[in-house]
Amino acid sequence: MKLIRILAICALLAGTARLGVAEQNRTWTGSLVDASCYLTDNMQAGNDHMGMKNCGAECLKMGRPAGLVTADKKLFVLMASSPDLAPYVGQTIRVTGKIRNGSILVDKLEVKRGADWVAVKLSAMM
Repeated sequence: MKLIRILAICALLAGTARLGVAEQNRTWTGSLVDASCYLTDNMQAGNDHMGMKNCGAECLKMGRPAGLVTADKKLFVLMASSPDLAPYVGQTIRVTGKIRNGSILVDKLEVKRGADWVAVKLSAMM
């Protein structure tokens, strides 16, 4: 019984400590993909796949989720307006935001243009 009380107090203190620490934004770099097609066949990282030209862009225009694939092949679903990202499928992107349940809540998204990074205008999500 005493052990249960001690564990409950430790859990409560740990939860309280986490509430006091604001989560910092992080930045990830990788390739923008149509998450649905990528999960079907992770060799399909470009825009032209599944036997269709611009398949990735067309899927994102329909609202399917966008994803970021890092250099070490980790996939993160991007919580951002997919139609806004459709023109950039298959390109190198840099995303700044917070991670929640394996997805990135996007605060800022940039596309690599030569040596520069260009910000992508994102619609507000409701």
